[in-house]
Amino acid sequence: MLPTATRLFGFMKKEWTLAGVVFAAALLMLPGIAFAHAHLTDATPSQGAVVATWPETVTMRFSEGVELGFSTFKVYPLGVTGDEQTLREAARELLSDALRARDDEDVRADVGLAESPSPSETVTIRLKETAEPGAYAVIWRALSVDTHVVEGFYVFTYDPEGAN
Repeated sequence: MLPTATRLFGFMKKEWTLAGVVFAAALLMLPGIAFAHAHLTDATPSQGAVVATWPETVTMRFSEGVELGFSTFKVYPLGVTGDEQTLREAARELLSDALRARDDEDVRADVGLAESPSPSETVTIRLKETAEPGAYAVIWRALSVDTHVVEGFYVFTYDPEGAN
């Protein structure tokens, strides 16, 4: 006896549903690198930090390695004061112009990257020896090892009289 169309397609529907569940479960078990791009996980000084002593470096840690030779990292003085939201808005406005800028060493607060193997999950930006008190934007465009480009920024403040 031949199965009716309803019985046949009903059976196939159950098989396809089961196959979909198995496929979704398999995707979830893949390593996180298959789904994620490099994102900033930690930094020193950190977002929103107020430091009393001008640091020698900014150290950034990413969730996966970034190709340093194909990435850009810069630190700029913001030249504005205000609450954290105001500073973040100023940094956001600076982001694309700063990443495209060339020969901008005289206006930046950094002197480039410290020597590091590439790719690396840790990026160290060397800062100039002295700086004026104020807010600073750490800005980057990074090529992660998964071949995706990510951009970002954060702000910290140098206040020799106000940090605890």
